[in-house]
Amino acid sequence: MQTQSENPQCSKYTHKYAIHFDILPEISYLNQEFPILIADFLQLFEGFPQGVEITEKSVDEGLDFCRVVFSVCSESPDDVKAFGNWFQAIFREPLVAEILERLVACALDEPNEAEVILTDWTRLAN
Repeated sequence: MQTQSENPQCSKYTHKYAIHFDILPEISYLNQEFPILIADFLQLFEGFPQGVEITEKSVDEGLDFCRVVFSVCSESPDDVKAFGNWFQAIFREPLVAEILERLVACALDEPNEAEVILTDWTRLAN
C-alpha cells in the first residue's frame, strides 16, 4: 500500500493489478493503444465498485504475451477491497473474456494469424 505522499496521483489506498493474455504462436506487432483501453472499459462492466479510480495504466509485452497493468486507488480501504473481489469474479464470465481477447487480437498486426487467450488476472505486489 502506498500513501498519498508517495504517489500524488492516487488516493490513500492503492493496489496494482494485471490482466495477462497469451498470444500464440507469437506477437508480430502489437498496437498498445487498444489493450490499454481494457483498463478504461472495466468501469463499464456490471458491478464495477464505486469509490475507486483506475490510474497508471500500461501494457507490457513479450514474444508471446501482453499484460495490461494498472493501479486502483481509493480513499477507502473497503472500496479497494470491493474492487479486488469484483476483479477476481468478472473475468470468469465467458463473454467478458471473449470480448477482451478479441480487443487484444484486433491490436495485432496479423489478428487472424494468432490466438489470444486470457490466462490470468491478479493483484500485483506494490
